[in-house]
Amino acid sequence: MSSNESNLIHSKENMLYVFCLIISIIITIFLLFSVVGALIFAFFIFASIFSHALSMSHIRLNGVRLRPTQLPELYQKVETLCTKMEVKVPEVYILESGGILNAFATKVLAFSGKNMVVLYSDYVDLSLESKGAELDYVIAHELAHIKRNHIGKAVFIWPAMWIPFLGVSYLRACEYTCDRMAVYYTESPNNGVQALLVFAAGRRLYKNIAVKEYVEQYNEQKGLLATLTELLSTHPPIPKRIAAIEAFFDTQSVECISRNKQTAFILLTTFLLLPIASIGLVTATENLFSDLDFGFSEAAWEDDWSPLMDASFEGNIDEVERLLNEGADPNEINGFGETALMVSAHNDADIIQLLLDYGADPNHQDDYGWTPLMSTVSVENIEATALLIEAGADPSFMNEEGFSAMEIASDSGNNELMELLGIYKD
Repeated sequence: MSSNESNLIHSKENMLYVFCLIISIIITIFLLFSVVGALIFAFFIFASIFSHALSMSHIRLNGVRLRPTQLPELYQKVETLCTKMEVKVPEVYILESGGILNAFATKVLAFSGKNMVVLYSDYVDLSLESKGAELDYVIAHELAHIKRNHIGKAVFIWPAMWIPFLGVSYLRACEYTCDRMAVYYTESPNNGVQALLVFAAGRRLYKNIAVKEYVEQYNEQKGLLATLTELLSTHPPIPKRIAAIEAFFDTQSVECISRNKQTAFILLTTFLLLPIASIGLVTATENLFSDLDFGFSEAAWEDDWSPLMDASFEGNIDEVERLLNEGADPNEINGFGETALMVSAHNDADIIQLLLDYGADPNHQDDYGWTPLMSTVSVENIEATALLIEAGADPSFMNEEGFSAMEIASDSGNNELMELLGIYKD
């Protein structure tokens, strides 16, 4: 690149790209350290590439590709600009746009493949009707994106696009660079200004726009919302782009105001408030769920368990026997209304027998209507179920859901359990 061309690059473009690249690498490493993060990362890459490929396929199927034998005058215009800009001629398509005035550069695949330029047909029609050079500027602008490899570079910094204001600031710098290059290679700042006015006012009114007054309009918008809108945009405001072209090529009539103080305030506020807001959201969510009654209480699960329940649940028969000998009540309940007999349903029959010997009630129902027999049947503990039946457990008792031990056994399909409970099937 010649010294003149290097001067066309916006002063912040390379710096912002390096910063975005560093942030993207950090985010990527962070995501790849966890399985969930890696899956999210892979999903977004696949989804982005696939959706982009589909979009490009649609354009290549339906758009009209410029060739030496297809719209040769337009193709010659592209070829001439490519020669001047030292860019390989990309695939250029004309696409009907339903009145939208736009153009863009891309690749067949998001990260590789042939370069493409898509020109919306209404803009091409405008240029042909007016016989102006606005289209030259638009084509040169998109070729500048290719020359600077903005499309390829963007693939490596897409994680930085998640950071508020960061990724889009790089994209805006790229637009300034391409504006300068387009004017430089078409050798007419006025063509650049007129081309941008088309985007602002449309194909019929753009020639009647007072440029100086239009740029001054930007200076009238001094509120925080105007600054925030600009900071969140991928493209600079059109009046500001026009002023930048005029300033760079020494034709400026109006200077755009600085929004540095407002920008600093918004950035400082955002990055101070985001962590606070995030912490507040997490805290509020935790409080919300802690206030909701899901029928489970940590206190009921832990604090209301007696030593006998703990020992019974853990299957510590020696400790169970010691506690019973010392007078522990086998029918004491926890916060769910369960007894030691119920929480030991999964254990060996010896503990069940020991609790029954000390007076545990085989027909006690907890807060949800469950009995010890339902508990042993649900875990298919055959020996414990047999002991409870011998002790007088009633298999017809029903819980709050309307199920009895007999129905639970029937649903399990365990023939031995069904025989114990007197259930016979053909």
